[in-house]
Amino acid sequence: MKLIILPVGADLDALSSSYGALKLYPDALLLEPKQLSKSAARVFKDFHDLFEGRLLKEVPEKVETLILVDNSHLERLPSVPDYGNLIIWDHHEVGNLPPHGGRIEKVGACTTLLVEEIKKLHLELTPREATLLILGIYEDTGNFLHLGTTERDFYAAGYLVSKGANLTAVRDYVEEKISKEELEVVYKLLKGIEYIETPEGFRVAVATFKGEEYKPDFQDLVYNIREFTENVDGFFIIYEAGNKTYLFGRSNNPKFDTSEVLRKLGGGGHREASSLKIEGVSAERVKKRLIDVLQGNIPNIYLENFISYPALTLRSDLSAEKGLEILTSYNFAGAPVVDEKGAPLGVVFKKDLLKALKHLKNPKVEDVYNPDVRILKLKDTIWDAEEILTKYGQKLIPVTDEGGKVVGVLTRLDILTNILREIPESVRRKKIRLPDNIRDFAKKVGEIAKKLGVKAYIVGGVVRDIILGKPVWDIDIVVEGGNAIELAKEVAKHYGVKYHPFEEFKTAHLKIGDLKVEFATARREAYERSGAYPKVEPASLKEDIFRRDFTINTMAISINPEDFETLIDYLGGLEDLKKGIIRVLHPASFIEDPVRILRALRFAGRFGFELSKGTKTLLKQAIKLGVLKNAPRGRIANELRLAMREENFLRILELYRKYKVLEQILPEGFQWSMVKERSLEKLHNLLKEFPEIKKPGWVLF
Repeated sequence: MKLIILPVGADLDALSSSYGALKLYPDALLLEPKQLSKSAARVFKDFHDLFEGRLLKEVPEKVETLILVDNSHLERLPSVPDYGNLIIWDHHEVGNLPPHGGRIEKVGACTTLLVEEIKKLHLELTPREATLLILGIYEDTGNFLHLGTTERDFYAAGYLVSKGANLTAVRDYVEEKISKEELEVVYKLLKGIEYIETPEGFRVAVATFKGEEYKPDFQDLVYNIREFTENVDGFFIIYEAGNKTYLFGRSNNPKFDTSEVLRKLGGGGHREASSLKIEGVSAERVKKRLIDVLQGNIPNIYLENFISYPALTLRSDLSAEKGLEILTSYNFAGAPVVDEKGAPLGVVFKKDLLKALKHLKNPKVEDVYNPDVRILKLKDTIWDAEEILTKYGQKLIPVTDEGGKVVGVLTRLDILTNILREIPESVRRKKIRLPDNIRDFAKKVGEIAKKLGVKAYIVGGVVRDIILGKPVWDIDIVVEGGNAIELAKEVAKHYGVKYHPFEEFKTAHLKIGDLKVEFATARREAYERSGAYPKVEPASLKEDIFRRDFTINTMAISINPEDFETLIDYLGGLEDLKKGIIRVLHPASFIEDPVRILRALRFAGRFGFELSKGTKTLLKQAIKLGVLKNAPRGRIANELRLAMREENFLRILELYRKYKVLEQILPEGFQWSMVKERSLEKLHNLLKEFPEIKKPGWVLF
């Protein structure tokens, strides 16, 4: 069997090319596309009769020949069967590819290549078939106005016209007007546009857009935006949807090469049009890296810039006792295990070696190491490492050179440190009036902080509750540029109350009337080397915020005199709060702290919010990895107690059921049939009628 598979979100040129391939290969079938661009979906519906009898509903396990059109990347396919031969028809310049047939040549539309072959073989075309083919050429060349258009595209279109192609259809299908919804998207893109001057003198526009769902016809909008960007040499659109971010580049100047830019970020394409798709990396982070490249900075995404050199490795034939001694002397939790040539075999941790020494006689490293690990190479990117961490929970990744020898390691801490670096410095600011019961107090704290030469901010969940209009009596204040204990001491002195310092954590508590206040020093966790224990150091407000859980809990309100009541929102928390979305800060969030899984569901239940699509994906991945099984039992018990005291506990319980979290944290043999929900509901209603009764934190069965 020969099988044609279109990429996800295939456009009209890809659809037309697929029909051209069906003409060239009479024994081929087309996997019925499930996701097409807006124009391609409409054409596929109206010309469906031409495809009848040649469509396959499901991907078979194996095919004799796999055929790709308008695409050279297997990862863009919805599914890939085992195949014997590979045929590629594409007009995008690409790098190394496996052996293949077909043609990859630079023309304006991929359909042009197939039409040339159809003409060469003297295959018959009906007017309707010619019309379907010409639509792809017109769309991908922008009615022959795009810079990538070649004379071959004109000749191919001319040949199709001679075969009876209906040019009226071009107007009907290709020259569609932009809908109201699409205009809103364009407006948002243009509103947030940023202009960059490159060292070569090019003027480039960069814009971002966020949505929960990816719409294949978004690429069509990129061409429409071209009309609004005539005064630039090129532009890049960054589109974040769910857990994926798409980057599209377009050139208005034949001297500006978009593919050269995106290749430095792991993407590809050709001079006039290029693209990149990344999983688990936010639009803001992609934008920061893109601007780095445009401004001539070396792109810092390749692993050679992140790994710890040289790698501490353990030979597999080493005794477990000696391996433990080495790890302990370097204060490392684990290390890659290698063979006699330095090739990676797996990873071993101190806890594994300790178990081996306890239960085995004269054990070796080879008896206990974990061989089921993912290996990366120096040419891979830090984004590849993030994917391994989030999908597989692997916290220590061996990195090899081209010869397959381990030359370094990448840890979870290395990855998290990079994510922090990639968060842009830009911050959204607006005024938020503080509630009357804390306003005067906050103003006085800000004045005292200024005298001490430090900055003070109300942060976290209290800011969220202030915006939601909820009463607040517990306040968290983060101090930047100094020790929070000193500020707490002066505040306590002013109000004539006692304060309770905690030197080890650089925090202090005090109570003024009904207000409970915690002062904390903005801090970072610094690591002298991979695997070392962290040192707590003073840090910026931004770094402190990055240690938190969800975007709705990352906002801060300045209480400093110069910008009193200014909301500081680095991560879009206000927008998520307005939309009712729970969103984690970074892809490794649930791996870093599994208890956040329970907190996410508690907040979703409390506020009636939804998990963002990306957060939902990451949460499911973490649960599948079983990370909750290894979380501290005390923290899990405390989180469950908090959940049971919530007004909407039954809603939270339903989320527990939906995501199957209790199965991982309760004793083996737990079944949902054991949960007496009716009794819980009665108890819940009773507690509503008698609020003076303290809500129990222990009733479940």
